[in-house]
Amino acid sequence: MAECKGVVSIPHRFVPYDELVRLHAIDRQSLGDCKRRDHAKALTIKALTK
Repeated sequence: MAECKGVVSIPHRFVPYDELVRLHAIDRQSLGDCKRRDHAKALTIKALTK
């Protein structure tokens, strides 16, 4: 029942492109994981309340 994580913090400095891509990938993966987990929770709750 954990909440979704927030976005990755961008450092207050120049961020090289490869680091920026890595941080963006972490954000996208976290968002996808969270959405799948929320979907699974919703399906479980619906099944239990029937």
